[in-house]
Amino acid sequence: MPVNDTRQAMYRWFCGRAFVDLQVRCTRLCMSGVELGLHLIMGSGESGKWTVEQRAPIRNESFENEYVPEIGCLSIIVLGASGDLAKKKTFPALFHLYRQGFIQSHDVHIFGYARSTIPDKEFGSRIRGYLTPCKGFEQTHEEDVTQFLQLIKYVSGAYDKEEGFRLLDKTISEYELSKNSTEGSSRRLFYLALPPSVYPPVCKMIRSYCMNKSDLGGWTRIVVEKPFGKDLASAEELSSQIGELFEEPQIYRIDHYLGKELVQNLMVLRFANRLFLPLWNRDNISNIQIVFREDFGTDGRGGYFDQYGIIRDIIQNHLLQVLCLVAMEKPVSLKPEHVRDEKVKVLQSVLPIEDSEVVLGQYEGYTDDPTVPDNSNTPTFATMVLRIHNERWEGVPFIMKAGKALNSRKAEIRVQFKDVPGDIYKCKKQGRNEFVIRLQPSEAMYMKLTVKQPGLEMTTVQSELDLSYGQRYQETIIPEAYERLILDTIRGDQQHFVRRDELKAAWEIFTPLLHRIDQGEMKPLPYKPGSRGPEEADKLAEKAGYVQTHGYIWIPPTL
Repeated sequence: MPVNDTRQAMYRWFCGRAFVDLQVRCTRLCMSGVELGLHLIMGSGESGKWTVEQRAPIRNESFENEYVPEIGCLSIIVLGASGDLAKKKTFPALFHLYRQGFIQSHDVHIFGYARSTIPDKEFGSRIRGYLTPCKGFEQTHEEDVTQFLQLIKYVSGAYDKEEGFRLLDKTISEYELSKNSTEGSSRRLFYLALPPSVYPPVCKMIRSYCMNKSDLGGWTRIVVEKPFGKDLASAEELSSQIGELFEEPQIYRIDHYLGKELVQNLMVLRFANRLFLPLWNRDNISNIQIVFREDFGTDGRGGYFDQYGIIRDIIQNHLLQVLCLVAMEKPVSLKPEHVRDEKVKVLQSVLPIEDSEVVLGQYEGYTDDPTVPDNSNTPTFATMVLRIHNERWEGVPFIMKAGKALNSRKAEIRVQFKDVPGDIYKCKKQGRNEFVIRLQPSEAMYMKLTVKQPGLEMTTVQSELDLSYGQRYQETIIPEAYERLILDTIRGDQQHFVRRDELKAAWEIFTPLLHRIDQGEMKPLPYKPGSRGPEEADKLAEKAGYVQTHGYIWIPPTL
């Protein structure tokens, strides 16, 4: 029988069967976490028709531990509710989670707690302006904001007095009783948008008066913001004070860099792509730069910043967390403890920082801020080389850079590969291959490659393969870091939070250097605002092995 006749006969056999619904499902997990189902539907006497069904967002975090929604009301308590952090980050993140359906009005209530006496309506007016529209929901924004603000109850009280916390507990319990008809059957999440100096008294008050009292389940969790101390001793003291009151599974030390989309993509890139597995080691990689640059100064926060400096503020936490994800070994699974175990191993392998591999800077005009001491030795810029003593990374310098009042604003990871051996095209003049991950702004990743220049001559030029998130995922909502991390705390996923031994290992790396700076043994070099920083920093990177590509600039694609 001819092939076409065979196909027609098969088709008639399928279509002749009444009410046949042959469903072929081809599912895939998109980067946005949306499951797409592809269906082939056939009915009697009609041709096949393909349809696409979009389902609810699912959790693509650990295939071994899918999140199971919990039953019972959820109380989210924001302490320091009248402060800048809460207004600019915490409440906007909660609003976006609410608008996207991750927290529901029928089982969630939000409580603000601070010392200021503010009526609920006035408090809502204060934060309304910070609640920006969610992508795709602009038309209903005002209505959404009004509904969200109805979920918020404000309570005033001191941070070290039991009266305020008894009132807070009473207010929470009344809500829980109205929702569950069983007093205390609840989940309580306390977000401490407060200075670390008040963590101990606040945690003591929570432990004494505001814990979940349910015998039917539920939990109490606390979220604490950086900085976690100023050195190893202060961090250990703070950890001990909180650890006496709460178990480690209850404590979520938040570093918002771990919530950034491309930081969370690092493990996927490394361990889900065969391409990178054989290349990601000392045999192929010359050096790795982790860079944070701001084009503005302290902007009125000089007094606060001067207590910490750029190393404590950026490098010891944000950039070091990125280093862990870049350098860690493949974990046994995606369970939080397995991932964090590997991060700790990396930190414990970092060698002591050599003074000769550190350049400090302070931009001219920094001490003009009236809140900054005239003789301040605080660095606003630092470049340093970290070295990891293990089989994978022996001899590969990790160049950490961070600074304020520079010539650009960006954060990126730059993996520079070694020169091509036996280079027959003389590609050294074009520069080395690099894999660059742009964390902010304009999330993107690109690979710098040497290719043939179009034309009749055999000449080479450097170009790139790039993926710009703004262009590729125009219709996808890319969450802010705080949205993802708050959602993780609700779900009980600690993968993207700092464990106590991880915090200790991080401070062990930097404390000796910081003490030498604090004691005036190392001085920052002056640099002009709007520059690249001290020239000595570029010389240090070059000495460590970084080869700059002159004349090449990656330009992000425009929409």
